Amino acid sequence: MRKLIIFLIVAVLIAGLVGCEKFVSGYEADPLAPVDANSLTIFVGAELQYVMFAEGFPSFLASVWSQTIRGADRQFTSYQTYTVTRDDFNNDWNTAYAGALTNLRTVQTKAGAAGQLNLKGAAEILEGLHMGTVTAIWGDVPYSEAVQPPNYTPKFDGQMAVYADVLKVLDQGIADFNSAPTPLARDALNLGGSATRWVKLGYSAKARYLMHTARTAGYSSTILNQIIAAAQLGILSVTGSEDAMATHGTIQAQNQNLWYSFMVQDRTGYMDAATTYVIPMLRAMKFDGKSNEAGRLAFYFNPAQNNLNTTATGAYAISAQYPIFRASETHLLMAEAYVRLGNTASALTELNSARTYNNNVFKNTSTAFVASDFPTAAALQQAIFNETYLSLMHQIEAWNFLRRVDYAVAYKDSLGATKAITLTKGTDWPQRFLYSTTEGTSNPNTPVEPVNGQFNRTPANK
Repeated sequence: MRKLIIFLIVAVLIAGLVGCEKFVSGYEADPLAPVDANSLTIFVGAELQYVMFAEGFPSFLASVWSQTIRGADRQFTSYQTYTVTRDDFNNDWNTAYAGALTNLRTVQTKAGAAGQLNLKGAAEILEGLHMGTVTAIWGDVPYSEAVQPPNYTPKFDGQMAVYADVLKVLDQGIADFNSAPTPLARDALNLGGSATRWVKLGYSAKARYLMHTARTAGYSSTILNQIIAAAQLGILSVTGSEDAMATHGTIQAQNQNLWYSFMVQDRTGYMDAATTYVIPMLRAMKFDGKSNEAGRLAFYFNPAQNNLNTTATGAYAISAQYPIFRASETHLLMAEAYVRLGNTASALTELNSARTYNNNVFKNTSTAFVASDFPTAAALQQAIFNETYLSLMHQIEAWNFLRRVDYAVAYKDSLGATKAITLTKGTDWPQRFLYSTTEGTSNPNTPVEPVNGQFNRTPANK
């Protein structure tokens, strides 16, 4: 952490050489430079750093480990069989802290002092969204003492304590933006600076991270009802009009979709879709008599169904938007909460809302499920799990979900045989990212990283 703070002014300009600069086209001042920049410019820079993190390598690796893409060449073949090193995470740890979190905290301080509660609120909501993901993938991480000079060796907080603080900062952000709902003048996401849309994102993020903590609480009715209450105020439109998305353009090394850039220009052949679990699953969904996944299959994958779709109409077109939070996720969080509460009717309603979203957004032609399609609550829960896995495809959150439910995803083939997701190697599923080498050498508070620590469960998933 010491290195991240000492070299902040320079490092934020060059952090993640793979692609910081891809997002800064169109701004007169460099939004990634915190010195002599106004609060809104710094906020845009923080958004871009967040997108680098959420859409970049962490999403690639999470997708390999979720079997929605395949690691096909060079170091990605090692990732395919769960082999990683601490050096693999240096850039992303730097982006998470020196890039996103540091700038978000700067915005909160400057905007708060200037009475710009709308901007402060947006920065708090984005901090909660970001740090919820950071703790999800690493476990115990610096937070309560993070990016607070002159403390360059912050302690690592327990994961559950981090989640508690994430929920607090989301609540604060929602309250601040609601108290001053003037739209932001600039926004690197597709939210247009809208208070309504930012607050909806805050509530959906709150529902997500409450669900992350629900396992340790035994999925108690208290926390499940909190999830539902938050989700009901979140991103819900089944047309996709409320979705939070990262926006992109067509200029190489400036603003392209990061998946397109990686697969087509930077590291062609490192990832593909051959021998994934998700493609046979999408093909087989029709055997339930109600689902037609042709639209979603064509959106994400090429006609040969052995690679991702990078054409103009595909998920990974050069300027395609990348999902930060879709309405389908919010509905599925409610569906899972309801089914665990024993309210199968409401669970079915929310599952069907997610399927309606898929019809509208991906051009599926599925029909609604009815109660008789599921003879047991367990069967309905499995359908919710399967849809959650598919709806979160190629996002970090898909892997977060799989770990929380012990990879309990399974579909039935044309003969009615159950096809569960299986390991690509060994006997243990990957459970977390490793702490970066740079943090380990600069911060003596970094926990000792055990051999094969990627297989150790985080506290939330024990």
